[in-house]
Amino acid sequence: MPTYRLTIEYDGTKYSGWQTQLHHRTVQGVLVEALREVLGDRRLTLQGAGRTDAGVHALAQVASLRCARPIDVDRLRGQLERVLPSDLAILDVLPVADSFHARHDAVARCYRYQLSRRRSAFGKRFTWWISDPIDADRMSRAAVHFCGRHDFAAFARSGHQAPSTIVVVEDCKAFELGDLVLLRIIASHFLWGQVRRMVGALTAVGRGLAEPDDLPRWLAGTAPPPEPAAPSSGLFLEAVRYRGEPRELPPPVPVGLPWTVPARNRGGNAGEPGETQAPARRPRSDHGRRPR
Repeated sequence: MPTYRLTIEYDGTKYSGWQTQLHHRTVQGVLVEALREVLGDRRLTLQGAGRTDAGVHALAQVASLRCARPIDVDRLRGQLERVLPSDLAILDVLPVADSFHARHDAVARCYRYQLSRRRSAFGKRFTWWISDPIDADRMSRAAVHFCGRHDFAAFARSGHQAPSTIVVVEDCKAFELGDLVLLRIIASHFLWGQVRRMVGALTAVGRGLAEPDDLPRWLAGTAPPPEPAAPSSGLFLEAVRYRGEPRELPPPVPVGLPWTVPARNRGGNAGEPGETQAPARRPRSDHGRRPR
């Protein structure tokens, strides 16, 4: 069957995740119905690279579309633009080998998380606002322990079932952009709920509720990682990588929020966020509020 690679962007706020579910609105379900409408093909199949949870967003989800006959990719994009809801967009459609499978062929997935140090009128859908002071330098020192090949069973959601809980984390970094802290995590794959549990643990370190050197004990299972998991609102599937494709990613910038370049970044590298080897931002006073 002719096969195509779709690159998809969505605001996950009003979706019950990627995967089709009976009686629930999902990204895959909405997209399959739109494709069936414009292609007139009830037998088509669509498989995503990542099964994002309810409320999780995507900057570049990848899906493999198999249909009964060849399609005009430019015409398909135009047709989908007219029928898809405003919170779901197709960025690209490319013909690929019939053997291509978006999930099985992926060699790495990249997630980004947005933490906010201030309450924003635009932030509820796309950030986790934490009113406590956050030390991003502490988070970076803790994040190093996630890198490498580890058993992440302690960071999987309760009830997770998989042949193995071993995950290879290629990179885990924190970036400071004024009132925002962005986390980027790249790995071979992720267990159910793993990214949000990782972010929740790193945030506990950043708030001073745990130490950076506590993280190896959490991975080893000799101590439970902190609760709660980070909410879905700040999480984005940023990229999916396939064999032979570039490994480099551009510097992360905020999504869905107004943003100006922090004063210390202006100049020759204006606009590029800095990794947090720089001195940590001075904490603001703690008013006793807890993360929402």
